[in-house]
Amino acid sequence: MSDRHHTLKESFGARAEAGAHPLSNYLYRLMELKSSNLCLSADVTTARDLIHIADKLGPSIVVLKTHYDLISGWDYNPQTGTGAKLATLARKHGFLIFEDRKFCDIGKTVQMQYTAGTARIIEWAHITNVNIDAGKEVVRALAEAAARWHERINYEVKTSVTVGTPISDTFDDINGTDEGRLDPKEQSSAEESQESGYNGRKGSIVSITTVTQSYEMAGSPRLSKTILEGDDMLYPGIEEAPMDRGLLILAQMSTKGCLMTKEYTQACIEAAREHRRFVMGYVAQECLNSEPDDDFIHMTPGCKLPPAGEEENGQLEGDGLGQQYNTPAKLIGIKGTDIVIVGRGIITADDPKCDRKLPCTNCVSRNKRESCKYDTAAPTLKGHRATSSGGDADNSASARENPGDSIPTKVANFGYSATGASTLGFLRKIEGANPAEPLSALARDAGGSHADHLNMRERYKSLIRQLPARTYIDKLVDVYFHDFNWMYHGLDRDVFDKQLAEWFSLPFNLLTNGGPQALSPDMRSFPALLFQVLATALLVLPSGHPDATFDSLKYAGNMTFEDLAMDYSESGVAICSLLGKRQMSITTVLAGFVRASFLKYVALVTESWHAIGSAIRDAQEVGLHRDSLDPKPASDDAEAVLENQWEIQRRRKVWMLLLGWDLHTGVVLGRPTTVSHSTPPTLPVDAPLPKDRSRTPIQPRGDNDPPTPLTRAIWAYTVMRPLRDIIELESEGPCPKDFSKVDAIHQKLLDLEDQTPAYFRLENPDKRFDHLPECHWLPSVRASLPQLIAFNVMALHRPYIFTRAKSRTEALKSSLKALESQALHFQSLGPQQYKTFSLFFGTFDAIVLMASIYILFPKEQPELVQTAMQHFQWAVERFEAMSERNALARAALGVLHAIHIRLKKSLNFFGSVSATPLPALLLPPTPAATSGGGSDNASPDAPLGGSSTSASVVGGQTGSSSLETPTTASSGGEFYGGGGDGNGGNNSGGFDWNLPNGFDWASIQPIFATGDLVYNDLVGIPDGSEVQQWGGGLGGGLGAQQQQGQQQQPWQFEGDFGNDSVWNLLNQYTPL
Repeated sequence: MSDRHHTLKESFGARAEAGAHPLSNYLYRLMELKSSNLCLSADVTTARDLIHIADKLGPSIVVLKTHYDLISGWDYNPQTGTGAKLATLARKHGFLIFEDRKFCDIGKTVQMQYTAGTARIIEWAHITNVNIDAGKEVVRALAEAAARWHERINYEVKTSVTVGTPISDTFDDINGTDEGRLDPKEQSSAEESQESGYNGRKGSIVSITTVTQSYEMAGSPRLSKTILEGDDMLYPGIEEAPMDRGLLILAQMSTKGCLMTKEYTQACIEAAREHRRFVMGYVAQECLNSEPDDDFIHMTPGCKLPPAGEEENGQLEGDGLGQQYNTPAKLIGIKGTDIVIVGRGIITADDPKCDRKLPCTNCVSRNKRESCKYDTAAPTLKGHRATSSGGDADNSASARENPGDSIPTKVANFGYSATGASTLGFLRKIEGANPAEPLSALARDAGGSHADHLNMRERYKSLIRQLPARTYIDKLVDVYFHDFNWMYHGLDRDVFDKQLAEWFSLPFNLLTNGGPQALSPDMRSFPALLFQVLATALLVLPSGHPDATFDSLKYAGNMTFEDLAMDYSESGVAICSLLGKRQMSITTVLAGFVRASFLKYVALVTESWHAIGSAIRDAQEVGLHRDSLDPKPASDDAEAVLENQWEIQRRRKVWMLLLGWDLHTGVVLGRPTTVSHSTPPTLPVDAPLPKDRSRTPIQPRGDNDPPTPLTRAIWAYTVMRPLRDIIELESEGPCPKDFSKVDAIHQKLLDLEDQTPAYFRLENPDKRFDHLPECHWLPSVRASLPQLIAFNVMALHRPYIFTRAKSRTEALKSSLKALESQALHFQSLGPQQYKTFSLFFGTFDAIVLMASIYILFPKEQPELVQTAMQHFQWAVERFEAMSERNALARAALGVLHAIHIRLKKSLNFFGSVSATPLPALLLPPTPAATSGGGSDNASPDAPLGGSSTSASVVGGQTGSSSLETPTTASSGGEFYGGGGDGNGGNNSGGFDWNLPNGFDWASIQPIFATGDLVYNDLVGIPDGSEVQQWGGGLGGGLGAQQQQGQQQQPWQFEGDFGNDSVWNLLNQYTPL
């Protein structure tokens, strides 16, 4: 029966969508994400060994099977004990914990064993198992216990009793002078007390207080916040495991002579079907799913690799104690098991030998290429023999007897690294230690021997020698802070200038003799930050023209400023890599942040996403994610306290920026976030920039104070915070039970838009501060900030555009709003700033979403069609103008061409386009930009309206006389096809759209246009042809494309996308 069941033919991802049990759903997705179906049986006897193998092998497994009663030294503390540590590692490395308890007793007993006792298994183990020899009722008992635990886990009731003596004369002696004040009933009570032997003592006050509070178990796998190593650490690509608990029924065993009969196994199957919400599956030797709705997980022990040269499905010997083994191929391919359980085969195996490649074969096989690091300069045994045989015998003998050979040199032949936190690493430090130096200092020192210090010092000096002269540095720093820093405000100019002055005041002999170890953590990483700042500033220098100031920095003929910028940025990365991850500072974090922004600016988006993730981890290492780790003042005087307070604000600003980037980039690219955003950070105070931090207290900026780049950064993060709720909604799929959450977030975004500060507002802005030199960036911000809210609305409704008409309408309107804002943003930038990432993704995501809606649902929103087509043309013209400098825009032109063919064909076929075009929406020409930046070149406050016959979307240095104006395109019929399009696209319809009846629109994945372009190599190419540039050049436009006849060829989308993507669906719209 097992070889015919449908679950054996489905992927883990498909089974996850149909999984009834929450943990089964999570486990299937985890197996698909990690490409692993391995359960490690932790057959060890000490808590230390258990934690060690869980940490070491956690990235390679999906389930960790434990026997807590085998562990000596098990710590039962619910917050910091062994269970809590395992839960933290499960979150960090992405696996579930399976306590192999094999409950077998009466129902009441197993309930207490599961939820109470010393171990409290239910608190930290996601899964446990049961032997139903005691009857099927034991399964029901465990299910009820788990349900009660799940219901009350969020609550805690505490009762306190206090007893005190009276503090007033209220309880005076009953027979005293106040007796007359008692009412008759109290008088009677007093007389009875006197008759009963009342001793005259005063009364007491007894107070009973009961408090009910909401909380989550600290020892739960979901939360283990008291374990420092686990804070904010989740396995990338998947959320933390749900709070539900699961049960496996022991249906079959792998031991010889097992007494579990077929009747017993059948009873196990019945018990599982009766409790599907709690029972995940079986521990069995074969697949037991037989009914169509069976989807139970099967875990199988007794797995062992066959000996070399033996058949992969052959018989294997047991262990002599009853355990029988099968090969992985037999268990998975023939028996149909889902997860194999392996213990001694892994734990007792010898570590594989390293073949000294880089990366070595072991790391390649474990998919850990990036983690493969060792000293390649260490001599190998083969090289040592070659040197010895080639030299003179006496020299070889003296070399062997030379007492000066160090321990690491002798052990290098065994393949050990020359550095590292191993025993041999400590031996090396002890060998070269100063006898007067304490061993604790040796343990803290990461530099190793004198040779290591020398190598690091020389490498550090060779890198900083690549810095240009002070004159060039000062000018490029000015360019960076004028043109770039206001966009995110990662750096504070006064702090940076102070560090720069300190760097140039360092004595030469300090670097020559001491190297980076002689510098403070901030100062030793400052050159890395400086390199990134210089690299970013070089990107806006005019290319293709002689530059009297900076051309002398180029060291090769035909070298561009972008080439030089890449060299500088890589030098900064090399410095951070050389210094390692010890004794990092906020300067290290900022170097990583500026590096990420540099990579995004040069269209290396994938690398930028990884760089920002690394910067976030560095920030956590420094402690930016916790207010409790804020620095303390150096002294108690007022100046030190004020400087410390400003430093705390700087730390909070940097952490806010990193979180905003992580959240926004994840949503744009469709990638997982690096940290959990459930707890919002403490935002910095929006205070005016201080002139002297040691004399200026922190006071919030007043209404009459000009806004600062920090004001913009705080508001941008406030706008991006709803993305966290949008990400949580995506987990419910395209058809949630209730769309009220979607509508509530939509209203929240509209409210945010209404709350936009007046000086950031696009309509009727407050321009009081525009004339101030320090507010030169305000006009550009008014054009760019509206994109954030428009994108949020697009991201909110993006998963539902195929299944909900209201979401299509809102997504369409927000796309048009984003495109209008993008047109204004384009005006505010000069050609040298066409690399700006927001200028690309804001247009590309919006244009793809808008066009997809009109292609697939052409009868909806006909009143917006001509506006949409006008914005489509403007977007194309902007991309053509940007393509010389922006690689992403250049790559997107082919995609837009393929979309345009389908869009025009769809709208002409359904008659959605009116024969009368809209009046042209005027975009003023963009003047040529200078190296000083483009924010002052054009005003984004000019409305999109009116008409013209001479204005062009692009101008200056990159424009072309052949580019059509908006008016010309509107009236020329290229986008507004009242007549035929020359390719059968008249209203008769020249294409075939064959969707099966009852097509499941919910099966189409949400559109991540930029993510597909970056990660999935999305392109649009003529069918059967090579990739060609749209229009034959930057100035050709769409009209030139038609003149060349390329429009006659069907264009297709190609890339690494699945059958459930919109690109595969749109490929069916190939014009005939």
